[in-house]
Amino acid sequence: MNEPLIVVLLALLVIGIAIGTILIVRRQRWKARLRELGWTFESSPSLAPVLPLANPPFDLGFDRKTDELITGRTASGRPFAVFDYRYGGTGERRLALVKLPLPLPELYLTGNGPRAGVGEPPVDLGTPFQVLGADPQYARTVVTPGLVQAVDHLGRPPGAEPQAIDLSIDGDNLVSSGAPKDPDELRSYLDRLDAVAAAIDPAAVAPYRIEPKQPRLGFHGTDWTLVGTDNALIDRFQGLHPFGQGHGWSTSNVIAGTARGVVPLTAFVYHWKTTHTRTVSDGKGGSRTETYTRSHEQPIMTLSLPVTTPSLTIASDGAFSGLFKSGSIDFESSAFNNVFDVTSDHPKFAHDVVHPRMMEFLIWARPPQLIMTRGMLITYPSVHDPAMISQLGDLMTSFLGRIPEFVWNDLGTAPPVPAPPPGPGSSADPVLR
Repeated sequence: MNEPLIVVLLALLVIGIAIGTILIVRRQRWKARLRELGWTFESSPSLAPVLPLANPPFDLGFDRKTDELITGRTASGRPFAVFDYRYGGTGERRLALVKLPLPLPELYLTGNGPRAGVGEPPVDLGTPFQVLGADPQYARTVVTPGLVQAVDHLGRPPGAEPQAIDLSIDGDNLVSSGAPKDPDELRSYLDRLDAVAAAIDPAAVAPYRIEPKQPRLGFHGTDWTLVGTDNALIDRFQGLHPFGQGHGWSTSNVIAGTARGVVPLTAFVYHWKTTHTRTVSDGKGGSRTETYTRSHEQPIMTLSLPVTTPSLTIASDGAFSGLFKSGSIDFESSAFNNVFDVTSDHPKFAHDVVHPRMMEFLIWARPPQLIMTRGMLITYPSVHDPAMISQLGDLMTSFLGRIPEFVWNDLGTAPPVPAPPPGPGSSADPVLR
């Protein structure tokens, strides 16, 4: 190695060490300032700070992470938490929470459009920012002239450019996006955020008090819980497609809850691997054997039934023809037979379930395959996504609700869901397209 190159490399090394030292010193000074302010810092916190939170950006997506948690009290004594948060591959955002005196329904105050996942309608209150909430009267009770003034002050930090407003009420927390990193700027920001919280009159909003969310990783607007991994599910499905194939079986992103608040629901991604060998040329007139492994995954969704039923499969395009080793069953509707392949180990049960009105519904809704077996109603979503799971949950409960009551009575149980209104296109029925 020539001498000039060595000099350049040494110079780069010295510069790198100098930059690293400066960053370490700055980091230590930053942490020391947090301690001077009486605050607590945790560099790699758990998800505990977000478990009581239910509204966007919380309770969205699967991969959720908190970072750089600061906790303490504002100048008025109100508990606060500040942390970086991201979910489902989204960018990181710096959030600040201050406690409210009581848990309240969700409400959003935003100056630059709603947060992702927010479906609340706008409420016209003549404010310089947008108000989003389901109950206009509740919004008017919260958004008083005093609160408008405090929000305006929050968006105008002393000696700095105005900031966009992005506030929400989440249970007993006032949540704000865009908290600064600098400790002294953060202290000023928290004081202004504290003033917004103080402008909410506890007596006036008391009639709107709600039950707080039980701490858990949930999904916005549902009773679902993100379990994560539950490999015990694999034994429950053994023998059904695609369980038992290959090796390296596992589950991920398991969701547990109910469909329409009534029928127990489980949805997850099933993973397995297959290993194959092949013979290829070695380029020298001979050959060699190569082994390679492929990874596979399939979203699975099931509703738990109150009783074990005869096996029944309703699939389109023959996708699951012969799954239960029984012949395809023909029905009186050629339009239905042209779209669906129905198999069962009990033909009478199939005819009782797939009656003319059920056929009309299935042709209209065009669900993915539906399988009744082992006390479950199973389907295979195209993607493991909360919106898809919600749609399929509605569709599957609509299917169960259309099974005649005498079928359930013959099985020794009451119908798991009420019968929907007549006709396939009721407001309770989803359409998958």
